[in-house]
Amino acid sequence: MFLQTSEILQIILFAFFGVMSIAFAIYIVRAKNVFYGAVSLAFLGVSVAALIALEAPTTYGIYSVFHILLYVGATVTFLAISLVMFKDLEIKIVGRGIGVLAGVAIALLFLITIYLSLPQISIVSLKPVNFTTLADDLLATYWFPIVILIIALLTTLIEAIALARRD
Repeated sequence: MFLQTSEILQIILFAFFGVMSIAFAIYIVRAKNVFYGAVSLAFLGVSVAALIALEAPTTYGIYSVFHILLYVGATVTFLAISLVMFKDLEIKIVGRGIGVLAGVAIALLFLITIYLSLPQISIVSLKPVNFTTLADDLLATYWFPIVILIIALLTTLIEAIALARRD
């Protein structure tokens, strides 16, 4: 039995984001600079959110969005508080060769993914969205993940303040 193009593409994307998640997690642990560690945390959050969304897009899509909000929000909060507390946070740019090579490789993989998925895209007409109804539906259906998200962001804010004040 042969796999369909969409299944092959999903396996490739799942493997890519899995490897990226592991790479960013290792870099976070080994990073000597807080700024690079925090930026890697954001990329780790996006990679894990992509893995969650690839697992079952229709059922886990909302959890993927909350995951991105949590990690990217936590990273932005951590960076903002660190920059306020440490006004002299230094960012050193070291060797660009491997970064450019990695950027080109990721861009190429992204373009190949788009090229392979173009024949499967069908145009759908969308109806206008009422944001009040959307907010009511989200709060009624996903109230518990929203509470967890708020608690997690508050915890991250407290941790960021505690870490930034430590001398």
